[in-house]
Amino acid sequence: MDIKSIIRKKRERKELTKDEIRYFVGKLMKEEITEAQAAAVLSYIYINGLTEDEILYLSVAMAESGDMIDLSDISQNIVDKHATGGIGDKATILLMPILAALEIPVAKVSSRGYGISGGTIDKLESIPGLKTDFSIDEFKRNIKNVGACIMNQGLNFAPAEGKIYKLRNQVACENSLPIIASSLMSLKVATGSNKIVFDITCGKGTYIKTYEDARRLAKLLVRLGKALEKEIACVITNMNQPIGYSIGHNLEMRETVMALKGIISQDLSDVVETLGSVMIALATDNKDLNANVQMIREVLQTGKAYEKFKQMVASQGGNLSFLEDPELFEKSKFVIPVLSTESGIVESIDADIVGSIATYLGAGRMKDTGKINRTAGITINKKIGDTVTVGETLAYIHTEDESKISGTTQNLKEAFKITNKKINTKSRVLEIIK
Repeated sequence: MDIKSIIRKKRERKELTKDEIRYFVGKLMKEEITEAQAAAVLSYIYINGLTEDEILYLSVAMAESGDMIDLSDISQNIVDKHATGGIGDKATILLMPILAALEIPVAKVSSRGYGISGGTIDKLESIPGLKTDFSIDEFKRNIKNVGACIMNQGLNFAPAEGKIYKLRNQVACENSLPIIASSLMSLKVATGSNKIVFDITCGKGTYIKTYEDARRLAKLLVRLGKALEKEIACVITNMNQPIGYSIGHNLEMRETVMALKGIISQDLSDVVETLGSVMIALATDNKDLNANVQMIREVLQTGKAYEKFKQMVASQGGNLSFLEDPELFEKSKFVIPVLSTESGIVESIDADIVGSIATYLGAGRMKDTGKINRTAGITINKKIGDTVTVGETLAYIHTEDESKISGTTQNLKEAFKITNKKINTKSRVLEIIK
């Protein structure tokens, strides 16, 4: 067995054995194959696909490349939520204290952001002092004591997945459904949760562009979950416009804190309520999704979710004064309005353009060693369906670099399409599959 024979098999559309997949992952981790050879394997997977058995083998091999967590001594129903990425997505941060306030333990292992989709770890680390680098024992202790904890995947959880994730982006294989599925499942196998809800985002603001591909991925994940004895549900959501009003780390954390205090945009609320209701249904005997939504609204309205978030942040070393007064989050030197040159109704907002601009401003990293600017980003002032007149503000650009203002202002304006037609706004939630 050697790497060239594996490359040839995938090129010839032949099925790899469990041992061949383990060999590939093992040699990748030991750096005993070249990046070109690893890229060739991924490229042929992209072109020719994988069988479900191959996806299962790859998931387990990546999970076993690092540490594994057993959470069964905490609860038989540890719940997790994972999104496939999106512009301005802060739903995970909101759901952790909401579920914990309902006495449903949440264990989250996440990675730092790469590309235009910001990472949950990066966003939370905007709170001064907050740490996510824990030992497994500390992670489990926080879950027991608080009910929720988030830990950095970069320590040693499914490290092969991290390598493949970066490589698949570098060689334009980021939208390969077999690789996405095995990547997602490897993390869940490694990190111990047995009840998992996936937010499968589709549209311009994520790498799964079509609803049809999102459905295929969702159904595949549910089948893989059964094979791995994990209960999985998928919520398909639309990411054709940014979610909420903020894109960028400090900006999103301010919006998150305000949401926990009861000030939340309708589209973000819809997604959080749907995902949360499905998470509750998986982890408890409460199968009525509408009743579960009411439970979520109650812990938000009574402030229980906000208090749980404070407890969670404190347990991870974060400075609580930034939650009590979110205006303490540092702001950019330049905050520039983007003005409309048309009157009408916002028909669409190109989330891909918005995310790319936010990354260019410094809110995202395009290589794993890149730094982020926590103050940089974009706030949206008009959403799809909103009325706008000439001279009204569509959005604001937040930057420390004056030289980036002119070009990004024009580009961001072009992300908004204005029409004179009536727009019927639709829920971001497209379907629940389980």
